[in-house]
Amino acid sequence: LSGLEVLCSLRWQTKPMKAIRALCGHGQVTRSMLKLRSANRCHVYALYGRSWGRKSFSSQVAALRELTGGEVIFNMLIEHGVDTVFGYSGGAVLPLIDAFHGKNIKWITSAHEQCSGHSAAAYAKSTGKFGVAIVTSGPGLTNMVTPMQDALTDGVPMVVFSGQVPTGAMGTDAFQECPATEITRSCTKWNYVCLDFNQLPWAVNEAFRIAKSGRPGPCHIDLPKDIVSMSAKVPEAIFKKASVSSADAPPMLDMTAVQKAADLINKSKRPILYVGQGASHCPEIVSQIAHKANIPVTTTCHGMGIFDEQDPLSMHMLGMHGAAYANFAIQNADCIIAVGSRFDDRTTGIVAKYAPKARAAEKDGSGGIIHINIDKSTFGKVLQPTVALWADTEHALEALEPLVSTNTREEWLKQCQAWKKEHKFNYVKAPGGRLKTQQVIEAVNTHLEQKPPTKEVFVATGVGNHQMMSCQFIRWKKPRTFITSGSLGVMGAGLPFAIGTQVANPDALTILIDGDGSFGMTNMDLQTVKRYKLPIKIAIMNDDRQQMVWIWQRLFFEGRYISVTNDNPDFVALAQAYGIKAVHCDNEADLPKVIEEWLTSDGPMLVDFKVVPDICLPMVAPGKALDEMILLQDRDAVLGTEEELGSMKFEGLAPS
Repeated sequence: LSGLEVLCSLRWQTKPMKAIRALCGHGQVTRSMLKLRSANRCHVYALYGRSWGRKSFSSQVAALRELTGGEVIFNMLIEHGVDTVFGYSGGAVLPLIDAFHGKNIKWITSAHEQCSGHSAAAYAKSTGKFGVAIVTSGPGLTNMVTPMQDALTDGVPMVVFSGQVPTGAMGTDAFQECPATEITRSCTKWNYVCLDFNQLPWAVNEAFRIAKSGRPGPCHIDLPKDIVSMSAKVPEAIFKKASVSSADAPPMLDMTAVQKAADLINKSKRPILYVGQGASHCPEIVSQIAHKANIPVTTTCHGMGIFDEQDPLSMHMLGMHGAAYANFAIQNADCIIAVGSRFDDRTTGIVAKYAPKARAAEKDGSGGIIHINIDKSTFGKVLQPTVALWADTEHALEALEPLVSTNTREEWLKQCQAWKKEHKFNYVKAPGGRLKTQQVIEAVNTHLEQKPPTKEVFVATGVGNHQMMSCQFIRWKKPRTFITSGSLGVMGAGLPFAIGTQVANPDALTILIDGDGSFGMTNMDLQTVKRYKLPIKIAIMNDDRQQMVWIWQRLFFEGRYISVTNDNPDFVALAQAYGIKAVHCDNEADLPKVIEEWLTSDGPMLVDFKVVPDICLPMVAPGKALDEMILLQDRDAVLGTEEELGSMKFEGLAPS
């Protein structure tokens, strides 16, 4: 588009008459019909060269329906394509949830408001659609803070509605009152307390618009009880069908920057694609560019599966516990193309030592760092890119593809393959046929590859060793299939994540790989699994510890252990108390048959895997460069023996 055309299209949205005159005055329109609609009149503007006239006529009086505020919100959700809501009841929110009774939006009751929020987020993570949660006032809302912050940092489109005390009681410390929007301001993209019935439709539309525009995130609307209870005659026009996308238009593409990026890629000898979840919607074009130019691909944990990890060009996940070969490739690449990623500290190591070869190539114009992101605020937040492309990743890559040259890059690919062969993920087996977490997850992956299910497969996790080992020992083939808490690292999110994923994808195989510590935080949500008969397959990596933190205390605090051991219940008996099939497994001889039974069972099933604690390797220690890793061969020097600490000493701050 020319600048004039862009200007006129923007003017059309707010000042259509001026836009028409601008087009006519510059000879851009010779003859056309432009229609404007409003609630009461319809105007048709006929343009004949530079002369134009207006013909107006009255439309029929709009139909009115008497609705409560809760019914207005319900109908707005229908128009936004919402088919499922996660929530928990309470006095202040009753006028809203009453509107759902017997209607065609599925209501999923969780065991706790935090579980409702995480399940709504997983619904969004696994589908790309909106996740919606509804909770009551006071503690109902405060229990949602963690899911909202998690959704904000992980870029999840979520809309939360909370009940509130009546407007007349606000500010009086009434029962179950809290300053909801003050609390959620920092953990949402936008929030709003609705004090006027007439603002309800606008507020709902605004929440959905902002949640999906740019980098997605959560929005929150606080609803005083009297506003939602109020009735009024509402015109049908309020509920006009929502557009295909309620989000703002993506940024315009700077083709000068695109050409500069293409030139750097073509000049480079050792490029690498560093892909994050911002490219989840466009795996095809990522693959097309990678194969055309023979560029290896590494991903963040949320980006796993965007590029098929069984492809020879895949370097799998990078970062603190990522593949050593991916970290080596990043540090030796002369051109890093960051697509929908944000240079999180877990993927960079110490920034001062990050990407030395790309920085050197930047100086002589033969490479550098190209950063493609729809969120402009990410540019320069961690490091300054050579070229910043503010755009939807799909648009940017589609513009880049014809400009990127075909290239064999044999030497670079040979080096990457050598790193993959030398530093593949591995572990030391436990003596006596006992199990390690890595071994169980590896066996799960083997079963899925040797006997691939006819269903789509999703894997949810909690946070800890089991999470990182799932990244390492499962090969990811499709985007949006690994459902986990990234930036915030929320222990306990695993089970509600699995629930939200299964609800969103009822015909899929949903697997939860959880740690005993994480599972202990939200295992009451087993009642939700039972209530809705969700066929989730639950695996608990039970080492009776918060093992990742135990390791840090051993390495950075000279083995002074505190608050890292778990006094667990019998998880099998717990699951059986909810009517869920469950078994124990503690040895490698039984492992294949247990996994076979578990993954092929008809309904929900839990397996309590009794595992030997271990360290998650590779590991980039704090203050170290991305390629200064503790590798498997360093394990004994790091851990030492039961009687003595390891010989490798650690200084500085332990990891977060």
